Amino acid sequence: MIEIRKLLIFVFVLILLFYTCRLLYATRYKKDKAYIFIIMICGLSLSSIGTFLDMIGKIVNEQVVYDVIRMCLTLGSIIYIIGIILWSGFTKNMIEELERMASTDPLTGALNRNGLEKKFQTLIKKKHSFYLCVCDLDGTKSINDTFGHMEGDRFISNTVSIMTDLVGKNGWVSRIGGDEFIILLESNKFSEIDKIVVHLREKISGLYPEASVGISMGYAQFPEDGEKFEELTRKADAKMYNDKNAKQM
Repeated sequence: MIEIRKLLIFVFVLILLFYTCRLLYATRYKKDKAYIFIIMICGLSLSSIGTFLDMIGKIVNEQVVYDVIRMCLTLGSIIYIIGIILWSGFTKNMIEELERMASTDPLTGALNRNGLEKKFQTLIKKKHSFYLCVCDLDGTKSINDTFGHMEGDRFISNTVSIMTDLVGKNGWVSRIGGDEFIILLESNKFSEIDKIVVHLREKISGLYPEASVGISMGYAQFPEDGEKFEELTRKADAKMYNDKNAKQM
């Protein structure tokens, strides 16, 4: 007579085995991850053999069967736990990767709006003065029309690289639109933001001299110009448009 308890345990192990096989199939193109599920499948396979023999043990009633049951359950559990430990590390890395993707712009690798607002909240908790700078590229349409949109994307990516190099470890660069950016500079010195403005204009204008590209910029300081993200952005944005309009006069 088969005990219901042992039958349920056997079915549960089979379900886990089936689910793990599905995970292995889903990661078949990721060779560096698939081995984790192979280890787990080996452990579950041994456990399923052990639980099956345990379920029918009274029918067979042989000592060798009980020895095999103990060996399969013990070894299967150890191997499966090893797989779970490895899976935990993989899951942690996967979550971190998903968080990174949720906070960054896929084209440039800069922060997106979500990532920018998280950094902004981190900065204001420090209660230190910092600058928020709004930037808008000039001449992107000209590059798209002259050289194609792929070259326009390259222009945007190169701009982010220049911004990132100039800001360094003292701030963050974010892309909030097609060719619109916001820089957070963790500094209370006007000379720092002024130096970045000067160098950005120089380096970006040199990327495509024949296309007359450039950058318009405006900045606001926390907390002098405001304490909320929207308030600082609005003031910096107004200065940026003043800068852009001045070039057209």
